[in-house]
Amino acid sequence: MSSEQQKDAGDPGALHDRASIRTAVWERMKGVALPDTRFVFDLTNFIPDFPGSERFPGALAALPCYAGTRPVFVTPDNCLEGIRTALIQEGRPLLQTIAVAIGFHYFAPGSVPAGQERFAGKLDGAQVLATQVDLDFVRALGPLDFVVTGACAVNPQTGVRYGKGHGFFDIEWGILTDLGVVDGHTPVVICVHDHQLVDTVLPPAPFDTAGDWILTPSRTIQVTGRHANPSGIQWDLLDAHYLEEIEPLRRLHSTAHPSSGTQAVSPATNHIIAGGDKGGKR
Repeated sequence: MSSEQQKDAGDPGALHDRASIRTAVWERMKGVALPDTRFVFDLTNFIPDFPGSERFPGALAALPCYAGTRPVFVTPDNCLEGIRTALIQEGRPLLQTIAVAIGFHYFAPGSVPAGQERFAGKLDGAQVLATQVDLDFVRALGPLDFVVTGACAVNPQTGVRYGKGHGFFDIEWGILTDLGVVDGHTPVVICVHDHQLVDTVLPPAPFDTAGDWILTPSRTIQVTGRHANPSGIQWDLLDAHYLEEIEPLRRLHSTAHPSSGTQAVSPATNHIIAGGDKGGKR
């Protein structure tokens, strides 16, 4: 069972609703989703690109949160390739993941050779042209101006997003909050297709991360009733296999628990990380 499924295991109704929403969205997305070279059309394994995502860079630049000059964080979702490219072209300091398991990568302003910006916006390009950085480097960046992510589905009233079920964005958010570079006031922008907007209202889990703005190919939505975003890592709820597989989590855990090692994390619980009074998850 996936991490997001586990987090709802105490509420069978919520588990059923989340699974049903994902299934319905994936069905709608079949007509517009662009294939991935690794997973083809298996939308359980990636957030796809789609026609209309070319609107996202301009729509993002029009948001109030865009006006700053500090670093920003963008997830590796396929629909965000244009945003990553545009940020690199503009010389905006860009923190991103290629896969959270291998850590964070950073594009310093002016670090990409002219003409290579589009390649740099791709995940393969980031692996070649970006600098892999450690947690101390990320912490030293200071507060980020905003965060951009994709989603499987998002509720436009609360901004609550549902991922593929693996929890990767909640992991990234939890790490970034523990490092002090984002908090409950950091603007979160969610980019999705209109087919991924859902009106079903689910009681949010404490570790669900919500957006302040939602961009689609047809419109920009300001979320007026945003669910409060979580902070920190819930080590007591973290499945040990995430700690084994995700390098930044191991390093963060070794700092928080210098004498305990991975056995301090219970292998019996499959929740992952983010949330409210107890800590953080994706």
